[in-house]
Amino acid sequence: MKLLNPILLIKEELSEATTFLQKSLILFVSLWAAMLSTLVVLGLGTIFYEIITNPSTFNNATWGIFDTLG
Repeated sequence: MKLLNPILLIKEELSEATTFLQKSLILFVSLWAAMLSTLVVLGLGTIFYEIITNPSTFNNATWGIFDTLG
């Protein structure tokens, strides 16, 4: 199974883009995806860190809509 490298995909898209608008859109979407990925990693890392270092924090944790279903 061959894995796709997202950096190579972005580089290929940028090389195929002909106009400034296309290049700007590719750059914007790439930066947006990188930002969201960073937020996911940091958020999950924070949750796991808190579970390990201070598990009592999650005794009364509420997780949004799941609290209203019960």
